[in-house]
Order: sequence, then structure tokens, then C-alpha cells
Amino acid sequence: MGHTRFRNDPGLTARMGLVGFLLVALYLGVVAALIAYGLPTVFVVVIAVGVGWGQWYFSDTVAMKAMRAREVTPEQAPELHGVVDRLCALADMPKPRVAVADTDIPNAFATGRSPSHAVVCVTTGLLRRLDA
Repeated sequence: MGHTRFRNDPGLTARMGLVGFLLVALYLGVVAALIAYGLPTVFVVVIAVGVGWGQWYFSDTVAMKAMRAREVTPEQAPELHGVVDRLCALADMPKPRVAVADTDIPNAFATGRSPSHAVVCVTTGLLRRLDA
């Protein structure tokens, strides 16, 4: 990717790093507790690696199902696709899949393990509030 107009946010980077560290610490704590409980180390490590891989590989699918989101085409949501197209062009990023979750809570998120498996999801509540 080329140059971007957006500045780095050291505070955001630090918070994300802290959350990542705490999640790894929690994961390792659970592994250590299972080993201390008496389960074979190899079994626990294989299960931990399998769970970690599954979380990474299926992250977009899990998030979409958790929000009951559905992927939408440019014909179904032309304005939303237009916004995503413009933002991707400004950020010099490939366009992700676009989804809508039918809930009145205003929210949006992006998920996926790689640019080719990325999804941006917006709730109908946010879309309604932005149209008002």
C-alpha cells in the first residue's frame, strides 16, 4: 500500500496493544490452569492451537452470525456501497464485502483475517440515524 493521508494514533495503538496483551495473558492463563488441573500438556497445547486457529480463520463468519448480518449487493444498498467505495479509495485499500445487521442499535464494525476475507457491517439503526 502507498502513502495515506491519515496520521498514526499512538494512543489507539497503545490501547490496542494492551488489549491484545491481556487477551494473550488470559489465553495463556486458561492453558496453564488446564495443565495444572492435570490434563496432558500435549493435549492442552493441541486444543489451544486449534481454538486459536479457528478463532482467526472463522472470525468474519462468527462476527457476522453473532450480529445476524447479511451480505448486501450494490443494488440492495447503493448508498452504503458508495460510502465504502469512497473510503477504500481514500485509504488506498481493497474493498471488503459489505453487510447489514437488522438491529436498531447504531453500530458498525469491520472484521476478517485478511483483505480478501474482510467484511464491513453496519446496523440498520445506524443507517436510519445517518439518513435522518
